[in-house]
Amino acid sequence: MSESSVMLPGTLFDRYRVQSSEVECGIIHARCQDTKSDRQVVIYGIPKDILNHAGTGYGPDLLKADVSQARTTTHPSVLQAEDLLQDDHRLYVVSEPPDGLPLSRLPKRVENISSAFAASAMVRLLSLFELSQRIGQTGLCLSPSEAYLSPKGVLKVENFATARLLHVARSIQSSNGAGTLLGSFGAFREPALCRADDAERAAVMIEALAELPADESLRPMALRIAGTLRNSSSMGNAIADAVEQMRGAQAVIAGKPQVTTSGPATHNRRTLRPGEYLFHQGDASNGECYVLDDGLVQISKTTPDGRELYLDLSKPGDIIGEMAVLDDRPRMASAQILEPSEVVVIKGAEFMARLEKSDIIAVKLLEVMAARIRYQSGEIARLKTMLGSKA
Repeated sequence: MSESSVMLPGTLFDRYRVQSSEVECGIIHARCQDTKSDRQVVIYGIPKDILNHAGTGYGPDLLKADVSQARTTTHPSVLQAEDLLQDDHRLYVVSEPPDGLPLSRLPKRVENISSAFAASAMVRLLSLFELSQRIGQTGLCLSPSEAYLSPKGVLKVENFATARLLHVARSIQSSNGAGTLLGSFGAFREPALCRADDAERAAVMIEALAELPADESLRPMALRIAGTLRNSSSMGNAIADAVEQMRGAQAVIAGKPQVTTSGPATHNRRTLRPGEYLFHQGDASNGECYVLDDGLVQISKTTPDGRELYLDLSKPGDIIGEMAVLDDRPRMASAQILEPSEVVVIKGAEFMARLEKSDIIAVKLLEVMAARIRYQSGEIARLKTMLGSKA
């Protein structure tokens, strides 16, 4: 397929109205209007011969598996994969559209980008790499071309399937399929190679973010961390170590004491790493709820048919798990750690005692509200499943 073979205006699968398109390495990248949901999507059209290229070991079955994994694993900084479609000539990955420019196209030394913002973005990206490794999702294939900064200062990266597709296509174009993560042995099948590649790519992302702020306060620290990460890329804990180093640099930039999750927990505090769970859906309440002191926690619910629905993100200052304390029933959802987090543990008896000292009527009202929220949460999960919306 030539670089001029763009997707012409029209409607795909009687649903997606093509608005514009371009081609990179033989993959069509089209912005479309989803007429069913009345929203924007991006569709990547992949010629089937790319997925059968002898030099990559990456075929339709692996793409389908990657799209499936990208749909069932979410993170607030990842653009969601939504569907995989096909016709006689191509397969199409439907994805959430980016809002903003890729890091690779942003100018250096931007006055309205602070070192504090860049440090926060670095922690978020490194935590995403750590989370992915802990859940067994290595070989992310992310680069500054797959990371987008919106005008509102929100940084998002391409999903697992799209980033891998672009890596495969670029490898075919540049070296006839040769690449450390590809080959006839099976694409992305060597965990050690994938971990090392992730560490290298994380270092590149840190270096790209370090070039954005106009002030110099963060840059030397960030470049040292990137260098250390690159030199220790073969170590299993390289990413986790880089997250802690970056959090230390973030604290220095903010002029605050470093928050660390490396020390032992006290009797009423708990520290957790990306990928760990505070609790799982269906667990007994164990008489505890939690106040998130630092980090980011994702609340999700699994439906009877096995789909994972993402309900909320808990940020510092939020209370987590209070429903099970109020009604003494099993956990209604799961709470997974997305960034290094520290929680204050509050025993249920203490929680209820404090409420009762305030107002017994308030306690009864909260119990009624808990019952209603449990019911509404179940109804939301049921409706999402019926409508087939993205989790």
